[in-house]
Amino acid sequence: MRHYLFKTRAIPVLLSMLAILACSGCATYSVDFSLTDREFKSKGTSIAIISGTKEPQNVMLAKLISDSLRKKSRYQVASPEQITQAVEPYPQTIKGPYKSAYLYIDTDWDLGDRQKIANIHRSLGVDYLYVIWAPITVSSNGSTVESMPAVAQLFEQPNAKEVAQTTIDLLVGDDGNVYLKQGIEEITRQLSEKTKMARVAKK
Repeated sequence: MRHYLFKTRAIPVLLSMLAILACSGCATYSVDFSLTDREFKSKGTSIAIISGTKEPQNVMLAKLISDSLRKKSRYQVASPEQITQAVEPYPQTIKGPYKSAYLYIDTDWDLGDRQKIANIHRSLGVDYLYVIWAPITVSSNGSTVESMPAVAQLFEQPNAKEVAQTTIDLLVGDDGNVYLKQGIEEITRQLSEKTKMARVAKK
């Protein structure tokens, strides 16, 4: 796992994290899920959530989102066993939609290995593929709380058409990972609601 310590040039990032942690009641995550297809209408119910890198925190994040989405949406979410059987090896490195990832992710949605993604999508045989890239974590000296930026794209069959993009920034490593859980729930909520696949609460 690549792990970066704050230096002088990272002071704005440090101040931002400290402000989040010091502000009671403030958001401890940032999630922006947006549809790129204005005419989007759900064409299926099966989905797989996969890691775009081999980094442990990235693989963990994909699994946590899968678990949450399985409980809180109407999607039929592929299991880890289904993914590892269909995609060999898994996890693997997929070129993502960013120019660089050091202290932050320099996003460029036009980048990324779409052919590789399309091949993986076909192998999985699901209607939707959500690929998430969380290649770095950033922390201050001696702190157990880290910032984990990520980007993700939602693809639809056939031909792995991009239908949504997500920018994410989560806090991890706090007691019980409460901040991380809150961020995961928000990712799940936005993904399921904006694709009209949220589970309707029983009255």
